[in-house]
Amino acid sequence: MTIRTRTSSRRIAAALIAGGALFLAGCTASSGAHFRNSGGPGGTNAGAAVTSPPADPSNAPGSLTVTPAANSKNIAPNASVKVAATAGATVTSVTVTAGSSTIKGTLAADGKTWTSTSPLKFNTKYTVAVSGTNLANGHPQTTSTFTTVKPTRTVSPHLIANALQSLDSGATYGVGEPIMVHFAQAVPTSQRAAIVDALTVTSTPQVDGRWHWINSQQVDYRGEDYWPAGATVSVSAKLYGVSLGKGVYGGANAHATIHIGDKHYAVADNKTHTMKVYINDKLVKTVPVSMGMGGSTRGAQGQFINYWTRSGPHVVIVKSPTVTMSSASYGITDPKSPFFYAPETVHDAVRISYSGEFVHLRTWTVGDIGKRNTSHGCINVGAAYASYMYKLLRTGDIVDVVNTPVKVSFDNTVADWAVPWSQWK
Repeated sequence: MTIRTRTSSRRIAAALIAGGALFLAGCTASSGAHFRNSGGPGGTNAGAAVTSPPADPSNAPGSLTVTPAANSKNIAPNASVKVAATAGATVTSVTVTAGSSTIKGTLAADGKTWTSTSPLKFNTKYTVAVSGTNLANGHPQTTSTFTTVKPTRTVSPHLIANALQSLDSGATYGVGEPIMVHFAQAVPTSQRAAIVDALTVTSTPQVDGRWHWINSQQVDYRGEDYWPAGATVSVSAKLYGVSLGKGVYGGANAHATIHIGDKHYAVADNKTHTMKVYINDKLVKTVPVSMGMGGSTRGAQGQFINYWTRSGPHVVIVKSPTVTMSSASYGITDPKSPFFYAPETVHDAVRISYSGEFVHLRTWTVGDIGKRNTSHGCINVGAAYASYMYKLLRTGDIVDVVNTPVKVSFDNTVADWAVPWSQWK
């Protein structure tokens, strides 16, 4: 009996132990399910299966994109060459070549982009060789080509102060100096907006201005009023590669920075025979003058000639210590004509129009100065004031003529300031 009892006890104990083990296993399973649902102690999924974190897309293999695209043709030479890397790819090197010439460029610090910094040439085939890392296609190097446009003609913009001289960067001009961009051939109307978009004028102090096409070959810039005295003005014409229509392209860029001097402003009055001179809006002198006699005639080729000094703001064009004048210069060649006169030299000559109007010294019939208008259109000044006016006036200063019946025009002079602001657009 005793032996059977021990055996039974052992069996019961084993059963209890087995039952306890089952119980504990059941508690473990239940506890694990609880942790998965709640996040478990310490915020961990104690019973969850272990998985790898999702891949970082920024490290995934990527690709390189080249602009212009491979085999592109008729690319404008002002276009940039660009290389861009996607996803985890990076650009390591770029060369853009045409024969022995190489286009310069800059690689971004993160290796994601490369951009050219030097211009392309016209009608040229370029080869772009690119190297990169972590590329999906497994090829670390790629090569492509593109070709720039072949123009029928190129036209370079010219920055001018007026029709007789270029705009001289670094020089000082008067407050009435417009910014002028001139082209050697006519610009189609359809292309003018694109050209203006490529033109920039900045100034200190800032002046809000507008561009205005004065003819098919020239666009000028000015504000509603004259430049402030002491201003600095910069113009940039980024026209290289810009289409001007009919296969013609801008062939160069142009830049200049000029300075504006004191405000010199003279008002020549046909009725009073005087010219009032202002410096920075302060009257400093009243100068006796003799202006155009008036009347008209016909030249040797039948052209109409009048002898008025034209009314309106004249912009000083250029000056010279001596100028030779004659009636033949504007078409009067017959010595029998009452308007004929032989070549003669005048001094202290400040040109204010293309047709021959000057402020200059007059040494003959000086008794007319300040009393009568007897010139062929010039503003004659006596010896007491001629040297002063010559030294004072500079290119871009204003000589405003009043009280004559004939107005200034663009075929006669720099007539920018004669155009009302509402029409300057």
